[in-house]
Amino acid sequence: MTDLSTMLKQMYRPRLLVQAARMAALTGDAHRRAARRPVAALLAEEEKLNAARLGGGLGYSPTRHVEVMSAILNAARSVG
Repeated sequence: MTDLSTMLKQMYRPRLLVQAARMAALTGDAHRRAARRPVAALLAEEEKLNAARLGGGLGYSPTRHVEVMSAILNAARSVG
């Protein structure tokens, strides 16, 4: 399995989503979310959210996507 930073570099997400997630990753909320759930679970949820975003699904939540992405970025920051 590739490391988390390599996975993040290979992801393609909209610039606005990544910028919002980077800002949100600096908060304590992102740290708590990253500590509460395993990184694998966060990555799986992010994949589902991205699929919903691309599919234009009614269940897509941009807010939740930013929350999950910020937790992943926070986890990556604490790992390496």
